Amino acid sequence: MHRPVMTPAEYGAAVAAEVRAEMGRQGRTAKELAVVLGVSTTTARSRMSGAVVFDVVELLLVATWLDVPVERLALRDRAEVS
Repeated sequence: MHRPVMTPAEYGAAVAAEVRAEMGRQGRTAKELAVVLGVSTTTARSRMSGAVVFDVVELLLVATWLDVPVERLALRDRAEVS
């Protein structure tokens, strides 16, 4: 099956959207995310907006915190990156 190809920027934005969606489902806040990542709330919001891409360690921390498989947040089954 052919999957749509995303640029790295598009992929980062899509991952951020998935993190925001899951946080919304669970009623989690940017302030809580900041604590999990050990960053300021402003930096956490930059990650959530997609302005700054989550790195691998951050994404693993977020997945653990949200109790979801990292593959779900990383959109592993949805798209290929160019």
